[in-house]
Amino acid sequence: MGQKWVDNEVYFGPDRRRRDASKRWSERRRYNDAAERPPLGAVLRRLRVQISVVGSPEQRRHLLDLAKFALSEAERQYLPECADHLREALRHITLAQYDAADAHIVEALVFANAR
Repeated sequence: MGQKWVDNEVYFGPDRRRRDASKRWSERRRYNDAAERPPLGAVLRRLRVQISVVGSPEQRRHLLDLAKFALSEAERQYLPECADHLREALRHITLAQYDAADAHIVEALVFANAR
């Protein structure tokens, strides 16, 4: 059983709640949006969509978080070629070179789908 992940407009990452039991009265979430860890291909496709709409610093920060997650997932799955392209994409994102980053994400997607 893997760790649950939250993916919504406010937060993307591991579920930080301590237990799956019933919600406390002060719990802000109305429904449980935690699910299994997303597949690497889905994360890379989402990364491509997000890179096309980057405008604000908050969107850029979310894009960096998503790219870092994709990189850690590629390393976890032992995909070194995919991870290398994601490192380059991450470098281009930090330099605001989104077209070059998108090209590396496409290459990473090829290696992620090759296995």
